[in-house]
Parts: sequence; structure tokens; C-alpha cells
Amino acid sequence: MAQRRPLVFLAFATALLTGCSSIGSIGETFSGGSAPEDRLAPAPAPIYAAGDTFVFSENGQPTREQVVSVAPDRVVWTNDSGLIWTKDAALVTPQLRWSSHPELGRGQQTIIGSPEQLFPLQEGNVIAYSVRGSAENAPAGWQEEHRCAVSGQENVEVPAGTYTTFRIDCQRKDFLDTYFYSPVVQNYVLRIRDFGSGQSRKELLSVTLANDRTRDLPATVAASPNPIEGPTAQPHATPPVAVMGDEAKPLMLEGAVKPAMEGDETTRADTLITRLEDVVSRLEKVAGIEAGYAAMEKDGATHTATPSSGDTGPWAIHLASYRSQRGAQNGWKILQGRFPALKGKKMITSEFDPGNGRGTYVRLMGAGFPTRDAATQFCAPIKANGQFCQARGPLP
Repeated sequence: MAQRRPLVFLAFATALLTGCSSIGSIGETFSGGSAPEDRLAPAPAPIYAAGDTFVFSENGQPTREQVVSVAPDRVVWTNDSGLIWTKDAALVTPQLRWSSHPELGRGQQTIIGSPEQLFPLQEGNVIAYSVRGSAENAPAGWQEEHRCAVSGQENVEVPAGTYTTFRIDCQRKDFLDTYFYSPVVQNYVLRIRDFGSGQSRKELLSVTLANDRTRDLPATVAASPNPIEGPTAQPHATPPVAVMGDEAKPLMLEGAVKPAMEGDETTRADTLITRLEDVVSRLEKVAGIEAGYAAMEKDGATHTATPSSGDTGPWAIHLASYRSQRGAQNGWKILQGRFPALKGKKMITSEFDPGNGRGTYVRLMGAGFPTRDAATQFCAPIKANGQFCQARGPLP
């Protein structure tokens, strides 16, 4: 079994960092889009700014992603779960560094090649590059070959609106990522990962840019009534991209440094990553995550109890699913920090196989509800804050 662990981690790293799929062919027709009547001019690589905020829905679960810092060769991101990662501006490349993951831990990757040559985007552009990486829990590392091609332009409708986009198909080792990039958004508005037996969709719910750098770019050939977040609507884009005002502040971790720093840009980015990672480590220790891991691994339990408010009952709330018990324990501590009401509930887990060939998952639940209605009511404020929550039961 020990000899198989590097292979397992390699497969998981591939799925995490580049998407998972049984590969389709590059250039297959996307049934949800249409060819635009008015074509976009060739698009340069996206330009990011500290404070740019994108809210996506991935398979029904919303996530807010925000740019923390920008350097010439990298962009530092964070999300509302406190994760931190860096990427370059080539859009299609995987993460260069990440602060933590329940299976891989902290890790990094190196891009071998010149993926930036995909830009300016225009139909027929093709690039190939290699990815070499390693992580705390996969020290043997991995190496992959990637190939991306601009297949053309398509109109794509997502909750944020209807956009004219460049379609980019990226072949990984065993799967296909398809991005629909909108120059006015400076990001993809839709990403589809083809798993062979199914697909995963990540689509834009809203966007707030830190400045008005795209105000004169055309967004779409069709107007959209969908609202976009932000205090000030941009007048020359349809649908509008919100521009961050003075009252709209970047999402920052408590104790993190501000994006504006002095000194060399590359050094600043490295310093910021290190300091943000230290913040996350301190928060995890305060939450008792490491102690929770040790206790769980000691007794081999499949569930862990937290202080109870006295509520009992056969119903539970399903909050998230993970690849491991350790990941579920980590998630429980993070969710308790976001939603203090969970501190009075008991954490339980159950394993399930969705039957899509991707293996077993661990379902994280909070137990102790007498009825379905009680569980549903408890979920209401959690769902209102963007976290998946669903009543489940009655449990045995």
C-alpha cells in the first residue's frame, strides 16, 4: 500500500490543479454557445489588479475569488475559505503555489515553456508546455504535458450575463478543460471540465473590477438584465462590470498585509505569500485543527463530536464533501469559524461513491436536529451566506 501512495497523490494532484476528465477532442462544439455576429479583436493576456473580485458558482456552490497582489510574473489570489494561491497571467496554466490542501498540503509547480504565447487570443493559436510539481504529501512530484488551442469565438450565457468569448480548449493528461474568456471581464465566465462520464461547470455569478480598465471594451452582442455586484456600474459595457469604489474594500484575511507594498514586485509577492500562509497556519492552530487531526487519526473514528447544545434528533445538515476524513475535519473547523451556530452541533461523516468513476468521497454533516424542518431552518442563514447546506435524514 505504501508503494502506491505517490501514484494516488499524483492522480489527485492532477485532478486538483488541472481539472479531471476523460479527454474529449479539442475543438468539439459547445452546445450552450452560439457564434457571435460581431467578432472581438484579438485579445491580449488579462490584466489583473488588487481587489478584482469574481464570484463563481461551481456545480451549484458559490465561491468568491479575489486578487490580493499583482507582480510582473504572478498574481496572488485568495477566496472566502481562506485559501491562498498564485498563478501567472496566462489564464490557462495551473496554480504555481498554494498554501494548503487537505490531501496534498502546501505545494508548488513550475511551468516549462511559454504559455503566454497563446496571446493575443485569436482562432488557431496553439501552445504546448510542461508542468512539474511537488507537494508536502507528494514529495516524489509529477510532470505533465499540456496543450491549449483557441477554437474560436462564442456567445455564452451565464448568471452574470451574456458575453462574447474566446473559447480555449486545453488538453491535460487524461482530461479536457474548456475556458470561455471574456476580455471585458478579464477572466473566463465559464469553465467546463469534461470527466468523460460527466462534466463540471464553473460559471460567473458576478464581477467587481478594482478599476475601469475595460470600460471601453465590448462585452456582448446581447443585453442582459442580470445584476452585477458593486457600488458603481460601468456605463459602456453590456452587461455592466462593476467598478470598485472607495467604500468597497478587498477581501483580506485577518492579519494579512495590504496589497500595496514597497520594493521589487517579485520580492513583494513572495513576501506576501509567506505572510498570508503564516496567517492561515495561525488561524488553523487557534481553531484546533491540528489537535483534531491527531485525535481522529489516533482512534480511527469516522466521525468527531464537538460540544453539543443538547439538541438531538435523527436529522442532519449536509455541508460539503471531501476526499478524506482529514479534509472533512479541516472543513468542519473552517465552517465552524464562519458559522458559530455549528459549534453546538455534532460532526458526523459518511462515505459515498457518486458512481462517476472518480472514487469515494466523505460527506460532512452536522447532526442533532429533531425534524427536517428544524434542519432546513438552520440551513437558511448558512445558504444565504453562500455555503451549500441541505437537510438529510432521518439517519439510522
